[in-house]
Amino acid sequence: MKSRVVERFKFEAAHTAVIEGQAEEIHGHTFRLEVTVEGPLRSGYVIDFLQLRAIVEEVIKKLDHRNLNRLFENPTTENIALWIAGEVGKRLPEGVKLHRLRLWEGDENGVEFEF
Repeated sequence: MKSRVVERFKFEAAHTAVIEGQAEEIHGHTFRLEVTVEGPLRSGYVIDFLQLRAIVEEVIKKLDHRNLNRLFENPTTENIALWIAGEVGKRLPEGVKLHRLRLWEGDENGVEFEF
């Protein structure tokens, strides 16, 4: 049996995405992140909430209060989410895998990836 653990986070950042060849004005968001990991139950849990929180916070501290254009060629929400997924996935313990990642750009707009 596999179980899933979900943690939510937020960070602040600014960006200028290029959409259909046009750069937007630089603007900022409160990004909301939801990370779901999956794995077998071991001793009654998949991963300690605190361990997962530490892993994700290590990744998003690189984005928090930053101009994302200095980190990404085109910092669309999709590109940011995929980068976060890759970084989190590399840090998860053996047997635990990333199942879903949702990244909200403000309250209304978001992307979701399932792995």
